[in-house]
Amino acid sequence: MKESVHRTLYVRLIFVSLAVASPPSLSAQPSVPAHGEGSVAVAYQNYYTLGHFDLRGNQNTNGATHSKSLAAELDLGLTDKVALTVGLPFISSKYTGPPSYFVAGIETFPGPLDDGTYHGAFQDVRVEVRRLFVAGPVSVAPFAGMSIPSHGYETQGEAVPGRHRPEFVVGASAGGALDPVLPAAYVEIRTAFGAMPELDGFQGSRNVTDVDGGYAITSWLTVRGLLGWQFRIKGPLAPELARVWMNHDRFIMGDSFNAGGGTTISLTRSIDIYGVWISTVSGKNGAHASRSLTVGASWSLGGGFGGLGDTE
Repeated sequence: MKESVHRTLYVRLIFVSLAVASPPSLSAQPSVPAHGEGSVAVAYQNYYTLGHFDLRGNQNTNGATHSKSLAAELDLGLTDKVALTVGLPFISSKYTGPPSYFVAGIETFPGPLDDGTYHGAFQDVRVEVRRLFVAGPVSVAPFAGMSIPSHGYETQGEAVPGRHRPEFVVGASAGGALDPVLPAAYVEIRTAFGAMPELDGFQGSRNVTDVDGGYAITSWLTVRGLLGWQFRIKGPLAPELARVWMNHDRFIMGDSFNAGGGTTISLTRSIDIYGVWISTVSGKNGAHASRSLTVGASWSLGGGFGGLGDTE
């Protein structure tokens, strides 16, 4: 495998969780840093919620928002096979929708923060542990973790930091180089199951599956393509939430399909920068109709990582 492709796989694209649209976790990768080493990643995201998809998959313009976020993540090798990841985003959101709108026949009004100005707050602390297994050219990393609200932030309305609900996550990622079929290319797949404790009589669980593929055009430039799916497993639909409607976004689990692409530039052996554009292609059951631009950087702290097809 070319070194540039191998290093590109270490770059962690941070998808900041924004209210209903948040995935259980997209941070686990099929690689781990060496014992005592690791990486630091920082990402800025510009996120537009254009509306929502209704129960039948039709897009509307309800609840539009514009959010900006800054997320930081630390990845640390506990052993040569086990890694710990900790992350925390800061989110600032502004409501850009109408004074009121209807959802499933229910008139909906803006919340306390939906006054047309930006409101910022830290969101949820995410902690994950993963264990690396290598089988020939393929690396697999099962992971488990959780997200915990960092403080008592507002949850009513659209311009809020998040759901303010803990979420437990289990899943696995797998990936490797595509040599000799397609030299200088890689692909990795992540799937995660997330479950939230029951709240006001409602359960919430979902699956998120993502595919990230890339091709090294030069030793320092890689182009990337990304696909992502969220599937509702358990969660109330809009008609079931009439009695708690002012806080309905805490409970709704939407189904969605996202697609996008971007580039990664390797500045040095330890520093990468990247940019990615993601847009929602389809959805239903209250999923956000959104588009986002994320730019970020990753610094490796130490000698390197194991996995991602590395058989040494």
